[in-house]
Amino acid sequence: MNTGNHELDGKQRGLPARLSAAATGPTGLGRFIRFGLVGLSGVFVDIPIFWALSNVAHVRDLIAILPAYAAATAWNFTFNDLWTFRDRGEKTLRARLIRAGKFGLVSLLPLAYRMATYYPLTRVSDVTRLLAYAIAIAVGMSWNFGVNFLWTWRKRSHQMESDS
Repeated sequence: MNTGNHELDGKQRGLPARLSAAATGPTGLGRFIRFGLVGLSGVFVDIPIFWALSNVAHVRDLIAILPAYAAATAWNFTFNDLWTFRDRGEKTLRARLIRAGKFGLVSLLPLAYRMATYYPLTRVSDVTRLLAYAIAIAVGMSWNFGVNFLWTWRKRSHQMESDS
């Protein structure tokens, strides 16, 4: 009976270490967690810019979305390139600019999702603008990860061989 408790205690103590390994490891789950953390940090770029433009500068909310989204997209690309996908792709300026262009293209569809989610939530329901904005941000995350994983930072054949 003691062995069962000891094993349970060992599993409980090992959970933070396993979660940390999953988040920092090169696996798909680790990349997804890092991508999510970068995206979450981008929210702290995106929402304040949106709020300041729409509430302080009195820019129409549907217009304020655009520069806020652009700033967060630049932020997210930078940190995904430096951290989430640091082991993929060439490190030359040209290669980074190509990846930035791809990331920007991939980010256009989630911008459309954001607008399509935000607009009805704020115009048809009683959802506040900031809550609607946060919901709209979450809508595009899976698309962003999947397409960027498969296209923007895809493994090259020589990387696949060295990863085996």
